[in-house]
Amino acid sequence: MKRILFCVVPEKGHLNPCIGPAQRLQAAGFEVGFYAPADIAAQLEGAGAFAFLGPRAQAEEHPPAAEGERHELSRGAVFADKIRDAAWLRNWIRTLLIDETPGQVEGIRAIIRDWQPGVVVIDPLHYASAIAAHLEGKPWVALSNSLNPVLPDDLDSELLNTVRWIAPERERLFASYGMQAGFRGCDVLSPYLTLALTTEALVGAPPPGVELVGPAMPAGARGDEADFPWHRLDGTLPMIYMSLGSQLYWHPEVFNKVIAAARGLPVQLVLSVGDLVDTDLLPHDDARVIAVRYAPQLAVLERAQVFVNHGGANSVMESLACGVPMLLSPFCNDQFHSAHFVERAGAGIRLDLQTATVAEIAAALAILLRPGPLREHAAQIRASYARDGSAQAARLIGVLASESHPVTAS
Repeated sequence: MKRILFCVVPEKGHLNPCIGPAQRLQAAGFEVGFYAPADIAAQLEGAGAFAFLGPRAQAEEHPPAAEGERHELSRGAVFADKIRDAAWLRNWIRTLLIDETPGQVEGIRAIIRDWQPGVVVIDPLHYASAIAAHLEGKPWVALSNSLNPVLPDDLDSELLNTVRWIAPERERLFASYGMQAGFRGCDVLSPYLTLALTTEALVGAPPPGVELVGPAMPAGARGDEADFPWHRLDGTLPMIYMSLGSQLYWHPEVFNKVIAAARGLPVQLVLSVGDLVDTDLLPHDDARVIAVRYAPQLAVLERAQVFVNHGGANSVMESLACGVPMLLSPFCNDQFHSAHFVERAGAGIRLDLQTATVAEIAAALAILLRPGPLREHAAQIRASYARDGSAQAARLIGVLASESHPVTAS
């Protein structure tokens, strides 16, 4: 049986889009394993009993929860505060992409040698896995959770400024392992196969060497499903769903402004708020507001009329797959790129929720709720997103695995 190894960044927005392709590959008869530098075994068990080849956390340090891979420097109040500092954020990105890579390469090489996958599927931000696959002579696929592979050449952002800043170091890093890699944004591109989880309806024609496969939705349980108080939903009211992701949720002032804006509209509001659910920073006595730690996002989006979010690539993909127009408030990094594409396609409104007034937020929500071009454009993208991106990604990966042959390791 051919084996496929996924190497992922252990965050929900990076792992979740890999689950659908992995499930499709498993159904096609491949043995599928995952590596991540933090323990994601609980979700993998729930999603399909995939092998986990990374480090296991101690039970007392790693309680089973929806955000089981939490790390104080990459989520919550500390992280939300630190990303406001542009210099800190720039150096944090450099640390993740450049400084941490050399120390991970040999460990991943050992896993590849031991497990012997036919193909390695990498998160394009996890440079160590691309290097390790190259050194072990394995064909590797760049499966991007973001829209980095399709960024237009004339787009600019603070993240792309950071990319230009680290580019010489990044080139030296890869050259030190005998690689002349191509990049777009933060993503390393594969000479074998680079996949973007979108369609022409959102991003237009792709650059050469990039395959648009459509959204990567799960083929069954994703392994991160959470309990939800469905009985509290009022079927007579339109639902607005809001999430700022599993890392940037600590913005109580933003959630409270959206709550205040929604009070003047005939709607029900569902909020995914992370650890804020345990505080008194949000109201707990409003029947039209349902705040949970972690929402079963796909199931909620199937019932939502508007999605308020931070422009996270996975959130945007899932919203468009459900045809839900968005109110986007990017905070950092490639969130601005996602917002660029959605706004250009006419499927959402961008508004800085940190600086916007309650009245401005209410006005934007009212526009998104009523029939019109925004809802129509979201529906048009949804029609293009009806293609099974997970199946197409799995097919292309499977073809590469069938064509692959052993190469002498470096």
